[in-house]
Amino acid sequence: MTLLVITLFCLLICAAFITKLALLSMSREQISADKINRQQWPTLSVIIPARNEEANIAKSLGSIVAQDYPSDKLEVIVVDDYSEDRTHAIVDQIAADSEIAVRCVMGRPLPKGWIGKSNACMAGALEAKGDYLFFIDADTKSEPSMLRATIDFMMNKGIDMLSFNPRQEMVSKSERMLLPGLFLSIASSMKFKDSNDPSKEEAIANGQAMLFKRSAYDAVDGHGLVASEISEDLAFARGMKQRGFKIFWAFADDLMSTRMYTSAKEIWDGFSKNMNRIMQCDTKLSVAKGLLTNIVLAWSPLVLTAVSYFSHQSSGDPQHFASLVLSGLMLAVSIIMYLVLSKELFVPMVYAFAVPFGITYQGLILINAYLLSKRKAIQWKGRVIES
Repeated sequence: MTLLVITLFCLLICAAFITKLALLSMSREQISADKINRQQWPTLSVIIPARNEEANIAKSLGSIVAQDYPSDKLEVIVVDDYSEDRTHAIVDQIAADSEIAVRCVMGRPLPKGWIGKSNACMAGALEAKGDYLFFIDADTKSEPSMLRATIDFMMNKGIDMLSFNPRQEMVSKSERMLLPGLFLSIASSMKFKDSNDPSKEEAIANGQAMLFKRSAYDAVDGHGLVASEISEDLAFARGMKQRGFKIFWAFADDLMSTRMYTSAKEIWDGFSKNMNRIMQCDTKLSVAKGLLTNIVLAWSPLVLTAVSYFSHQSSGDPQHFASLVLSGLMLAVSIIMYLVLSKELFVPMVYAFAVPFGITYQGLILINAYLLSKRKAIQWKGRVIES
């Protein structure tokens, strides 16, 4: 009886998880470059904050200067946030060869109460002249139609703040083994449809790509609104929505890609900055619940199937057989889900079987992020971030 009860309990958790993911998938809004028929385009300032990005900036900036957006309406500002490498020199070289207005400006000294990235973005915004401001991370690569597609999408829907999820590039074994499961866990906490509903509190944004109507950005004091926030993207979305501005979250798999981290350590360090905030886990109980849920989702289908099989073999108990059928079904559905996930993320199918490790890894990062935030010991790119 105990084994059957445990199986039913885990089955309910897994079923709820899978159902939620299915509903999320159906509510995805995709930005596309198809059917753009606009003649008049607004002035646009693309702002790229960059600190020690010599490995990425050429690809990111190069893809922006290759955009098919009207060149007389576009300016690109790279903010050199006190880099200690060749970031500035690389930008200057690209700017010299570009027909688009590109310039590299130095970041401003960090004011008290500000986080580095928000401060760099604000420095860029103060230099910008566009009617729209597009903040893009230096580790992204954009397709030529990305700017036209996003501006057209934003204007058609009357959006004040648009943010989207780019396609995630995964190259190393560590990325392919850990990131699919980690992203799956994060997605389970998101409410895409609610974020786009003005009547709901949910607010989602992604700091890799945030596009603002300039008038709305200035109305909330720009990045001053989120000066001290580690998860400035989520805070921006929440703050804009609370003030009555229209925010929107979408996907842009065909328009932008990014390679966030290259190793297990980078994944650990990078997500430890704010995983507890992403998952909205701000107490010991919520963190513990998050880890336990991840362990159940990752391992209960396999473990319970094995235990039920051997229990039934040794006892012949009908309840053990029922547990075997249910856990086996749970395992089969999980494997199918992992295979679909791998295909969606352009990861070789063999890595589908590593998804449980990524789910577990996300739970451990959640604990680390919570502990670091309590100790005010979060570091990133050589800086200590006060929380």
